[in-house]
Amino acid sequence: MKTYTFVSFVFALIFHAGPFVLATEAGALASSTKSFGGYDYPNLYDEAMPMLWASKLVYSFAKLLEAGREGSLDLGDTFPPEVLAAYKDKRLDVRDMEGGNGLPYNKVVEIVVANAENLKEIESEWEYVGNIIQKIQAAEDADQSSDDFFLETFSSIDAATQCVYGVLKDNKNKRVVVVFRGSTDLSTRDWQTNLSAQLEGMKTPKLLKDSLKGKLKKRVLVHRGFYNYIFNNKRAKGDQRYDMILNDIKPFVEQGYKIYVTGHSLGAALASLLAFKLAGSDKSWIPKPVTCISYASPFVGTDGFRTAFTLLEQMGHIRYLRVNNDADTVPTIPPFSLGWKKRLYKHVGINLRLYDDSFILSHPNSNGWGFVNAVRNS
Repeated sequence: MKTYTFVSFVFALIFHAGPFVLATEAGALASSTKSFGGYDYPNLYDEAMPMLWASKLVYSFAKLLEAGREGSLDLGDTFPPEVLAAYKDKRLDVRDMEGGNGLPYNKVVEIVVANAENLKEIESEWEYVGNIIQKIQAAEDADQSSDDFFLETFSSIDAATQCVYGVLKDNKNKRVVVVFRGSTDLSTRDWQTNLSAQLEGMKTPKLLKDSLKGKLKKRVLVHRGFYNYIFNNKRAKGDQRYDMILNDIKPFVEQGYKIYVTGHSLGAALASLLAFKLAGSDKSWIPKPVTCISYASPFVGTDGFRTAFTLLEQMGHIRYLRVNNDADTVPTIPPFSLGWKKRLYKHVGINLRLYDDSFILSHPNSNGWGFVNAVRNS
């Protein structure tokens, strides 16, 4: 996937996010409304860029932890003592650091920078990651409020069998962020997950059951590999990832934090399913809308999934932005399910498609886009 250039995102400065409402025209997003449900949302650029940084840095941070656990890299000079004591034989939980705030995100950046030479040997996209780090450092220099961003938990110790995710807290904007890592090498189940493109019945979220018809009242059809990785992983030792995430984010939500979910590639697919599940949940403590900003997401579900997802948008329960580069092939796969029953997969949400010097903003249900839009969103 090519680097997203600053020029490609400048247009977003004119948009104030408000809710990502389902609009008859994509241009309706250019609303000046920022407050929604008692919460002031940043503009689209300010929302999207931190999610992009997080979704890419999660790769490097996971690799550093893995190398430290294996003993191939000495992290003693760069990791805080509290972190070194916590990560060797269990998942990283640093919620008690910094007076209960967690590990400052700028410290995570410092750790990655301090291990730059080591990462160059194991990080295939180091040039891109290094560029992201420079942008983060520049943002911190210009706005010290970035010190209000903290890492809370990071689950990667069982990466051979389960998906990798982290939870971050943004004190400035009062949001808790779940970020999923995308695919890595064959030492994990990431690629087996990607290739398990059969259909799986996912229970229709309770908030939607009375508004859907036929079989959709009971289930929607989604990509089996992605679904199992979060909700039904037979190889998981202990809780499923979904249950772990709920436990991780609930304390912050109870303090008034909004839920954001992000990820790149495989991570984007997992983020999409998690956001859908949370947005449709009838758990009283889960605030709506849930916001998901995904990057280079492959297909996740069929037409019924799109129908249910769109309904959540119309109800104001989910805000979803799917960003992809026009030259990227990942968002085009898998076009249809594997197995005996073949179904076409469909994309969901508002799509920001980036070109070298332009962009297209669309939604699968937008009026006026016709055949081209239908093909673009399959």
